[in-house]
Amino acid sequence: MRVLITGAGGFIGSHVVREVLQDGHTVVAVLRPGESPERLSDCLESVSLFSCDFYDEAAVRRLIAETHPEKALHLAWYVETGKYWQARENLDCVRMSLSLAQALAEAGCSRFVGAGTCAEYDWDYGFLSENVTPLKPRSFYGLCKNATREILQVFCQQAGMGFAWTRFFHLYGPKEDKKRLVPYVVLTLLKGGVAKCSPGEQIRDFLHVEDVASAMWAVAKSDLSGPVNIGSGKPIKVRAIVEAIAQHLQLEENVALGALPADPQEPPVLLADVRRLANVVAWKPSLTLEEGVAKTCEWWRSRTSGY
Repeated sequence: MRVLITGAGGFIGSHVVREVLQDGHTVVAVLRPGESPERLSDCLESVSLFSCDFYDEAAVRRLIAETHPEKALHLAWYVETGKYWQARENLDCVRMSLSLAQALAEAGCSRFVGAGTCAEYDWDYGFLSENVTPLKPRSFYGLCKNATREILQVFCQQAGMGFAWTRFFHLYGPKEDKKRLVPYVVLTLLKGGVAKCSPGEQIRDFLHVEDVASAMWAVAKSDLSGPVNIGSGKPIKVRAIVEAIAQHLQLEENVALGALPADPQEPPVLLADVRRLANVVAWKPSLTLEEGVAKTCEWWRSRTSGY
């Protein structure tokens, strides 16, 4: 099977590429023009690598005509850390996603799987369930993701193309942006510094990126239609993952929980209802939090041997 993966050079996309390759399929890995394939360095010889400006409809159609994908996993989106929540680029991503889906449908692609977000939900509910929890995004990012999902769900049904929408919760793992929480704590401790954090009392749903990739590919292979949460389903305080990192590195004394103030706008609980993922897709995580943290710490350690 030929599988097209957009955003293949990103944090999630690079892991999805490996998941599909390991399953024995042909991968069409698509990067943005000028984007480095660094995250794919260990599997470049196994993929068909393309560069495409997804904002150029003619270029997208040429790509689809040349590659003839049977399934598409769409992860390309604007996700600049600290900027994407309210960025105007989100609107461009809506247009890009719709054009891609139209080109895929016209070329006979059988299934489209998009990457959504828990930011589509009304966070006042805490426990977030597909087709039950109201959708009330607090950010332009969440609003644009949800609008894309609504349009694509109807379009794909009309076009006869299978459709699923994976809503990611809180991811971590190798190759994550260094400005995010887990890499910040790991790298600060490895350098011998003090990791300054908020009290970390808020409850979140953490899932290692390898499990995220595995879950997304399982959804792509299934008959599930519509939205599905991608998470662990296990409530974990943010401070717990920070403490797990410190314990693995044996540097507990270098963590300063409460050194930074808590954000009063942060919801106290964001937890995925994963019953649909477990019951319809028959998928469950393979890594515990401790195992995932250990793999992540050792990946960063292998790249920071000089610290």
